Amino acid sequence: MIESSGQGRSGASGSGDKYTISRVPPRSESGQALAETAIFSIMAVLLGFGLLTFIPQHRARTVATSAAYSCAQFVSQSPNPTWAVYQAEAVARRTFEADWSGTLGVQYNVEVLAPNGPGSAAGCVIFYHAPVFFNGLLGLHDPGWSAEWFISQSESWKARWR
Repeated sequence: MIESSGQGRSGASGSGDKYTISRVPPRSESGQALAETAIFSIMAVLLGFGLLTFIPQHRARTVATSAAYSCAQFVSQSPNPTWAVYQAEAVARRTFEADWSGTLGVQYNVEVLAPNGPGSAAGCVIFYHAPVFFNGLLGLHDPGWSAEWFISQSESWKARWR
């Protein structure tokens, strides 16, 4: 810290400015510990919020996987492909709307791939879009639509139903 002493340039002494340098008191380590604690606290809060943002995405994926598997199994085990597509889509939709899913705000789309004939493969594709929480706080981007799918083939004894 520089302090000015004397009269200045137009002073009566005529010797100009006289400057003295005073000692700055040393910084205490307790202030640094407080700053580090604050930074770690902010990082812990952001990490906590960041982990909470993954919950809807994970739950939506779990529900979509369950719905795709049940839909594919259902559509491949029915002897009537037209009726099986309708029922398999209904099974998938009931899975989305189940109380255990806990996926409020998630959007789902179902596509059922009907078997071409007896004994051929069938499947289901579930598209889902989960909301991103704390987007403004964390600056996360929207991941867009995701998909889960399963393909199932009926057993050979069911191919003889027709």
